[in-house]
Amino acid sequence: MQTLEFEGSLVGVIALDFCFPCQVIWFDSHESTQLSPGAIIEVFKAFDAHKATTRNTLPSLLDCPRCGFRLEATQDLQHSTRFTYYRCSWGHGRLTPFLQFLREKNFIRPLTGAELADLKSKIRTIQCSNCGAPIDLARDLACPYCRSPIAILDTEAVSKTLRELADAQARRSTIDVDALADALLTRAPRDDR
Repeated sequence: MQTLEFEGSLVGVIALDFCFPCQVIWFDSHESTQLSPGAIIEVFKAFDAHKATTRNTLPSLLDCPRCGFRLEATQDLQHSTRFTYYRCSWGHGRLTPFLQFLREKNFIRPLTGAELADLKSKIRTIQCSNCGAPIDLARDLACPYCRSPIAILDTEAVSKTLRELADAQARRSTIDVDALADALLTRAPRDDR
């Protein structure tokens, strides 16, 4: 694992552990939700900069890097997008495949019924974007091995999400001098009870 540091959404720096050949991130406790908007973009760039020529397949059984106990496959929901990660039952953190991180942060969305029907008419089998297993589109609505739903990288969604993150990061680093002046010059209401 390689440790990289990113800006936190409130204060400080968040250190994340990456296995680039495995395409996974280890998040201690709630680090995924504590990343600043700019840090999410930087995580995206870190994976792009460390593209591995060969990709390690994740084993079906994973252990916590902190305590060694078995990680549990867990599904969660962010807005309307399901994503999967592997969590430590003892609360040490979670191992999240990069593709699932992209789902969590709204870069990837599930296929609509019409998109799935169109895909089925053209292609019989696809590879799971999470674990690489074959998915028979005539039979399966999710990966039969890791249960990840069939999803696509929506270029419009990526552009929109990147714009929103960049705007949010710009707001974080820009001081509104008028609002600051108003706050400093306005008296707090008195409690005359």
